[in-house]
Amino acid sequence: MPGPAPSPLALAVRLGARLGRCPGVAAVTLGGSWASGAADAGSDIDLGVYLDNRSPLDVAWLQRLAAELDDRGEEAVVGRPGEWGPWVNGGAWLVVGGRRVDWIYRDLELVERTIEAICAGHPATHFQAGHPAGFSTEIYAAEVHLAEVLFDADGAIAKLKSRLVPYPPQLQRSLVAGLWEARWLLEAAASAARRGDTHFVAGSAFRSTVCMVQALFGLNERYWLHEKGSLALADSLSKKPERFGGRVRAVLGDLGCEPSELAISLDRLAEILAEVEVLCGAR
Repeated sequence: MPGPAPSPLALAVRLGARLGRCPGVAAVTLGGSWASGAADAGSDIDLGVYLDNRSPLDVAWLQRLAAELDDRGEEAVVGRPGEWGPWVNGGAWLVVGGRRVDWIYRDLELVERTIEAICAGHPATHFQAGHPAGFSTEIYAAEVHLAEVLFDADGAIAKLKSRLVPYPPQLQRSLVAGLWEARWLLEAAASAARRGDTHFVAGSAFRSTVCMVQALFGLNERYWLHEKGSLALADSLSKKPERFGGRVRAVLGDLGCEPSELAISLDRLAEILAEVEVLCGAR
């Protein structure tokens, strides 16, 4: 009979070592909820696969490894670099021993340049499928900062980790300054609310709250990873408006359809924003 399944962390270590043998792979990290400490028994294993542009990635090698590891055998499909877009570069979705395992490519040279820009206070947001608020380049910094290193051929990830400590004051100032967008979105949505345009108001309200969350993360010198679960994480911050996450969830969960309902929802978000601005010294 087969032995017991390895623990998620033991499986990640084993997979990291295997991936590290692939030509073109510079580093492998454990990310996501297992790195951040938010994982439960059923959480996926997210592996960041950092690519070395000095040598091409051997996709055929990875495909053979995936077919060997995946419960579905040769049905497992490994993507080529760039197939998923310029920021989420590609990878594979596997099932290993009944557990979801994601390989996510990262262009190491791009990550290095982006982190330098982040530390200089120049985060940016780009379109990327799967990221409803857009892909913030701060994600690269958060991934590296939180990651457990499984393989690091030349110490590139270790060097980037040291670059991100202490938290860059320029990034903090930039994220706090970005609160202008949160207020502008709420004010611009007022006319849509008068027309009963729930669709426009909902999008504006969501993006506005993301700006608030990012500013609060900056204020607390915490790297923001992505939209998923960020309200709950914001409630764990020491500096935040009282019941911040719960109040935002209450508004977004019941925006309304009628003009009067939408206007009230925008007013409630504006009140929360004013508290965030005061905390951040932006008001």
